[in-house]
Amino acid sequence: MKNTVKTALGGMCIGLSAALMMLSSVIPFLTYAIPAMAAILVMFMRIECDWKWGLGVYFGTAIVSALVVPEKEAVAIYIALIGYYPLLKILFDKLPKIVGYIVKAVFFVGVTVATYYIIMHVFGISTELLEDTQGFMIPLLVVLGLAAFIMYDIAIEKLEIAYYRKWQKQFRKLFKKH
Repeated sequence: MKNTVKTALGGMCIGLSAALMMLSSVIPFLTYAIPAMAAILVMFMRIECDWKWGLGVYFGTAIVSALVVPEKEAVAIYIALIGYYPLLKILFDKLPKIVGYIVKAVFFVGVTVATYYIIMHVFGISTELLEDTQGFMIPLLVVLGLAAFIMYDIAIEKLEIAYYRKWQKQFRKLFKKH
């Protein structure tokens, strides 16, 4: 593909990702699912163009979403964890299987704890609800979040396989002339 086609494709992915991110304000219970859907377009650009183009889509979506999406928690999740994970996943998957799972779990827990620490201490969000839970709620939330992250990791893997097997030929036919 020519760079002009890649640029146009990247712009379309950023626009579609930003539109998806806007849905998190309309449908608030999808605060975690919508950033995951938007990150699929980062994976798409990595597959079709290169990881650098995928990184460009990630940054473009992060900037546009930070400026226009009212649901800032979804934006924070996209920027801090979900948005760039399809780019890191290829590095984690090169590790031996057990080591890869451990690294992914440590990555998730580290990023999640750091993100919520920043949200609570830098932005001054109240921690009263967490203090009233007698200390069991935070570990429970981390375990549940890790389970969701594992499902997200598996979903990305399966979607990538499906893309290669079913959709990539059709997509490339559209852009064969370019």
